Amino acid sequence: MPLGLSSGTSGDGRYQSPSVSELQRLMWTKKGGSNNHLDEVYPRIYIGDMYAAKDKKSLHARFITHVLNAADGKLNVNTGASFYRGAHITYFGVEAFDMATFDISPFFYPAANFIKNALSSPTGLFSCF
Repeated sequence: MPLGLSSGTSGDGRYQSPSVSELQRLMWTKKGGSNNHLDEVYPRIYIGDMYAAKDKKSLHARFITHVLNAADGKLNVNTGASFYRGAHITYFGVEAFDMATFDISPFFYPAANFIKNALSSPTGLFSCF
């Protein structure tokens, strides 16, 4: 359960969604989030923002070998495979938009395969932006 939320699993094992007020509190306080541009959220898996996506030196320092950009494109985080050329980083981009009407589901399977391939290498580290 995320830090600062009282919801989670009930006594009978069923998941209980957090209330809107709990989610709002979590979004507007530092308690439940990170101030970092790049965080390891699971072993060998990092989540970052556009600043981390464009910081090849930082990605190299963390030995990140694969980048999945879910905000690819000229109007979003415009990196692309050519941006990482020479940095020994394999790239997968999804030109998604942060809108309730955007259907991201067609990208789930290709993105999951990309992540699986990244983590199948003993030295592969993956980052998503």
